Amino acid sequence: MVRVLLSLFMLISPATFSQTPNSRPEFDVVDIKLNVSGSPNGIGEILPSGQFRAINIPVKEIIKFAYNLRDDAIVAAPNWVDSERYDIVGKAPAAGSEETFWRSDSALQFMRLYYTDQTFRQMVQSLLADRFKLSVHSDKKPASVYALTVAKGGPKLQRAVESGKPDCLRTVDQQIQAVLTCKNMTIADLGRSLQLFAPGYANHEVIDATGLEGTYDFTLKWVGVAVVDQGGMTIPQALDKLLGLRWEERKQPMPVIVIDHIEKPSDN
Repeated sequence: MVRVLLSLFMLISPATFSQTPNSRPEFDVVDIKLNVSGSPNGIGEILPSGQFRAINIPVKEIIKFAYNLRDDAIVAAPNWVDSERYDIVGKAPAAGSEETFWRSDSALQFMRLYYTDQTFRQMVQSLLADRFKLSVHSDKKPASVYALTVAKGGPKLQRAVESGKPDCLRTVDQQIQAVLTCKNMTIADLGRSLQLFAPGYANHEVIDATGLEGTYDFTLKWVGVAVVDQGGMTIPQALDKLLGLRWEERKQPMPVIVIDHIEKPSDN
């Protein structure tokens, strides 16, 4: 079974802005090179050895990974942050467990969510501050979101059978339905996983507005936006019928980071 991420950097743990540069952990060694291959494909991974690799990746994607944000939550980025691609390798102590791994490649039949140790994000924040001279501040701006609320008939959720780390696997069945099988998930986790596994529907941030606490095990099935006319449930329909949740679009203030300063990186 191949386990991969659909998006290079969009993982499920919440963003953290509170640490100061002096208190953030750092990589032992960092290597940065401009990638001039012209290829549109990039790959990123965190290896068991503790190595962080982002090969042929735009700097904006690196910032998104470091602060765990979507595109529209990064404000005042210069154009080159999107257009120039870099090879970045950071070496840290061994990760030590599979739960810290992050990997991205092109196989899409099976996709699993990886929970990345927040330490790696903080080390990438340090890398950006040191080598790209990145400075940011947090703010809020009105944004369109999808809010998960409890449907009229009440929730149809099963409490998690076992404790442990959240786990989500997306497969495709014989009817070309996406099948998302999750364990130990909060509703907030569900919202963030839909952004990863169903981007055709979740083109805005998905937030928890249910008031439901605890963790749940569930299976969700839906068809892609492009094949809805061939039968099967959409994401909103599947959430309602299978989980007893409502999918509601609204606008509200959301966290963003504003780029105060960033430079092209210094040579190794």
